[in-house]
Amino acid sequence: MRILNSAKTKFLLIFVIILYSYTLYTTAVIREFSHKEEIDHGKVLPRIWVSKAYDDGIMVIRIIRKNATTSINNYLCFYEMFSLRIINLDGTVVEKNLKLDIQPLNYCVFQMISGGKWMEFLKYFLIRKNQILITYYNATDVNDPSTYVEWGMVMDFDGNISSRSSIGKPFIDNNLQLAIPNYQIVLNINREKGFMRYARNQNNNLDWKQFRIEPNGAITELTSGEFVFYGEEGVSVVVIHTVDEGYAIVFSNNTLNATNPLSPKGQVSILPIGYNQNPSPSLLIYQTTAPNLIFTFLFCNIAFFEVGHVCILTILQLDPTGTLPPESFYIKINFLTSGSVLSFQSQVLPNVNPNPNLVWIVNSLTFGGFILTKFVPTSPNQFFIYGFLIDGYNSALIKWEFPEPEPIGIKGVYQILYNNTLLVSQLETDNSWRFQVIDLPKFNGNKDKGYFNFDNFNVESTDPAINSTISPDIQNVKINFYDPVELSDGNLTIYQLIDNQPYLRQYITKSSCTLSIDGKTIIAKILDSTFSVSGGIYYIKMDNNFVRDKTYKEFLLGIRDNIWNFNVKQKEVPFAPSMNGLLRLTPEGTKYFDSLPQEQRSNFFNILLNDLSNAIPVSRSRLTSNEKTQLDLSSVNEKQYLISIGVEETRVDNDISVATVVNNTNTMVKSKDLTLINNGQASKYLDQSYGFIPTLDFWETYKYKLLAILLIIGLLIILFFLARRRNSNGNNIAILQLGLIIFDLVIDITFVNNNAKDVPVLYYPSIVFVTVPIGINTILAFYLITQENKRPEFLEWFTAHGKVASIFTILASTDIEALSILHSNLAGFSSFNAPFSDDAKSKIFWGACLNIFIEDIPQVIIQDLLCGFLRNQRYKKIHFLQNWSRDNKESVSVLPPILDDWIGKVTYCSKVIRLICI
Repeated sequence: MRILNSAKTKFLLIFVIILYSYTLYTTAVIREFSHKEEIDHGKVLPRIWVSKAYDDGIMVIRIIRKNATTSINNYLCFYEMFSLRIINLDGTVVEKNLKLDIQPLNYCVFQMISGGKWMEFLKYFLIRKNQILITYYNATDVNDPSTYVEWGMVMDFDGNISSRSSIGKPFIDNNLQLAIPNYQIVLNINREKGFMRYARNQNNNLDWKQFRIEPNGAITELTSGEFVFYGEEGVSVVVIHTVDEGYAIVFSNNTLNATNPLSPKGQVSILPIGYNQNPSPSLLIYQTTAPNLIFTFLFCNIAFFEVGHVCILTILQLDPTGTLPPESFYIKINFLTSGSVLSFQSQVLPNVNPNPNLVWIVNSLTFGGFILTKFVPTSPNQFFIYGFLIDGYNSALIKWEFPEPEPIGIKGVYQILYNNTLLVSQLETDNSWRFQVIDLPKFNGNKDKGYFNFDNFNVESTDPAINSTISPDIQNVKINFYDPVELSDGNLTIYQLIDNQPYLRQYITKSSCTLSIDGKTIIAKILDSTFSVSGGIYYIKMDNNFVRDKTYKEFLLGIRDNIWNFNVKQKEVPFAPSMNGLLRLTPEGTKYFDSLPQEQRSNFFNILLNDLSNAIPVSRSRLTSNEKTQLDLSSVNEKQYLISIGVEETRVDNDISVATVVNNTNTMVKSKDLTLINNGQASKYLDQSYGFIPTLDFWETYKYKLLAILLIIGLLIILFFLARRRNSNGNNIAILQLGLIIFDLVIDITFVNNNAKDVPVLYYPSIVFVTVPIGINTILAFYLITQENKRPEFLEWFTAHGKVASIFTILASTDIEALSILHSNLAGFSSFNAPFSDDAKSKIFWGACLNIFIEDIPQVIIQDLLCGFLRNQRYKKIHFLQNWSRDNKESVSVLPPILDDWIGKVTYCSKVIRLICI
C-alpha cells in the first residue's frame, strides 16, 4: 500500500513539473496588431521608424513618410511632421501629428556605410506620462558643421512646449566636413532624476553630462566630464542606469597586435558615476589573454532576477590562418556595483550571416534571461531578423517561437514590453502598419505573484496586498522579501489618487521602519493622517535604494508608481461645526514674513492656504484666514508669529470632516518632514513643534460648568430675595458674598493642586500666596473674636450663636470679610446680627485691603505668567473663574469682562474702588 502511494506521489510530482514547464515553454501563439492611418498619403506609405514603451506597457511609436523631393544623395528625408502613435493597453491607437518648429535638417537621416546604422538628428525619449524629451539640432549655417548645436525640447503629446535648452555639440568628421549625431541618451532608472547624454568628442574621448528635467519641464544641467581612453584599441562604450539611481560607463577594448602572449587581449571595465556626482575609479570586471578577438557588441543592464548588474559581450574570434570563417560567441558577466564578479558564462553563437557588420544585439527580459537578435537585409526591400533566447541559468541557446527568418520592417524595429511581449514591425504595403506579436517565455515566472507588474521580483508579498481594501485606522504596512535585506537611505512614499492625479500623503524613512529578526520583513509606521481620507485609492512607491541585499550589500529594485495600490474603506465621521485654530511660524518663517512688502503679505496667507489644501487634502474654499499675525509671547528666545486658520463645516456627503481636517493638519505639521507640508512654498515655514492648536469654543467647552455656576447663582439670588422679603432692612446681599467666598476657596485650592506644577518655577510661589494669606486671616479672625468676647454685649450674642460664630470664624481664614456677614442682619436672623464694635469692623476692612496685596495681586501675576508660558485654554478658564469670584465678593452687581489677562486688572481696580467707597 505504501509502495502504491509512493508511486502515485511520484507520478503527481512529475505531472506538476511537466505542467509547470509547459506554462513556461509552451509554443507561443503568433498574433498581429495593425492600425490603419487616418490620413492617406497615396503611394507614400507610413513606416514604423522608432518604438518606445512606458513601464506600464503603453507604446509610443514614430511613423515617418519618405519625402522624395528632399531625399537626395545619401540622405533619406521625411515629411516635416513629427508623427507619434500612442498604443494604449486596450489596443486603441491615438494619432499625434506635431509641428516642432525645427530646421528641416532634423527630418533627414544618413548612413556612414551602406547597410549601417542610421545617423539621426531627431530623437525622442519618454520622460513622464504626457511628457517627452525631443533632441534635435540647430545650425546657423547648415553647410558649416561647426555651427551645429544639439538642443533638448520638453513637450507634451498635444505639442505644448515646456522648454528648450542646448545640451551639447555633435562630433565633426573633419575629412567629410560633416556633423555626425553620434550622441546617446540614457534615462535614469528614476525618471524624475532625468538623463545622461554621452558622445565621442573631437579627441576621440567620451563627453558625458547629466541633466534633470523639472516637473515644469525645465532642463537643469548637473555634473559633466570627459572620459579619456588613452589610446586603447577597439573600444566599445555603453552607458547604463544603475539600481542606486546613478549611471555607469561600461567600456571594453581589445587588441590584435599584442606581442606579449601573457598580456590581456581584451578587457571590460566599469566607471560608476553617482547621480549628480563625479566618477569613481574604474573597476575591471573581465579580461582575457585569448588572441584574435574582436568585441562586436556590448550590452549591459540591471539583473532583474539577481543582484547587481549584467553585461553580455558578443565576440568574433578570427582564424589565425584566415582559411576558416570567424567564430561568434557571447560572454555573460554578472557583477556588483563594487566591481566584484558573481558569475561568468560563455556560449558559441550560430553563424547566421558572415557579414562582420551584422552583429548580434542583446536585450534583457524582465522575467529573467535575454534575447539575442540579428537584423539581416536580403534585398533593398526585404529584411529579416533572427533570434535566440538565454534563460540566464545556463549558457545554452533557445530558439524563439517565430519561424526563421522572421520578416521585419526596413528599420528593423521591434519592442520588448515589461510583460515579455515581443512585437516585431512588418514591412508596410498600404496605408497601415502592423506588428507580429508573441509572448516570450517567463523563465522565472514562478516568482511573479502579480504584485509588481514585472518590475520587482525580490518582494514576495505585502500587507496590504495589491488591490485589497483596508481600514483607514491601520498603523503600519509590511513588505516581505524572498531573501534577507538591510534598510538603506531610500524612502517609501504613500500617494492618494484623486482624479488619476497622485497627491503625496507621507514619506517613510528608515527611522520609521523596523526589520524582522530573519531580515525578510520590513514594518513601516503610518501617520494617523495618511489614510484619513477614507473611501480613496492609494498606492505606495518604494525607492530603488530603500533596501539592499544583506549578503552582497547591493541595492535592490524598488516598486514603481501605481503598482502597489489598494482602497481604503469608507468611514462615517459625525458632523462637526466650523472651527478655528492656531499655527506658528518658525523663526525663519517669521523673518521671511517681516521681509515681505505689505502688499505681498496677503498673498503669503493665500499661498499658505493653498499649500494646506493640497497637503491635507481639503477643498480650498473651506480654509479661511483673517490674514493677521500675533506675536507669540511664550517664545522667549526668538520672535515667532501665530496665525489663525479657519476650517469651514461641510454637509457634502463623503467630504472630509472638520475634525479630520484639524487632526490631519496637526499631525502633518508635527511630522512635516514626512509630509507635503515641508514642500509647500509657505507651509514649509510652519513650526512642527507647535502643530495646529484648535481655538476652543468657550461655550461648547465650559457650558456644563457654567450652567452649574449659574444654577448656584440663581439659587443664591432666590435666597437673597427670600431674605429680603423676610427683612428688607438687613444687608441681604451678604448671602451672595458668602457663596463667592466659598467658591474662591475651592478654585484657589484646585488651581494649586492641579495646575501650578505645570510651570515648576511658579509652584512654590503659588503655595506661598495661598497659605500665607490663610494664616494671616486665621490669626486675625481668632484675634477679633477673642477681643470682641471681652465685651459683654458680644459675649451674650456669641454664647447664644456659638456654632454659627465658630463656622464663620473658620471661614474667615479664607477671607477675613466672612466676619462681616455676621453683622449683616441677613434676613433679620439674630445669628447674623453680631454686635461688632467699630474697631472690629475697621480691622476687618483693613484686613480685606491687606488681602489684595498679599493674595489677590500676587495670584494675578502668577496666573498671567502661566498664560504667557502655556497659552492653554484651561488656564484662561481658571483665571477667569478666580478673578470673577474675587471681584464679585465685593461687587456682585457688576459682571467683569471676560477678557484674558485684563480680567485681573479690572477685578482689583473694582475691588479697591469698592473698599474706598465703604
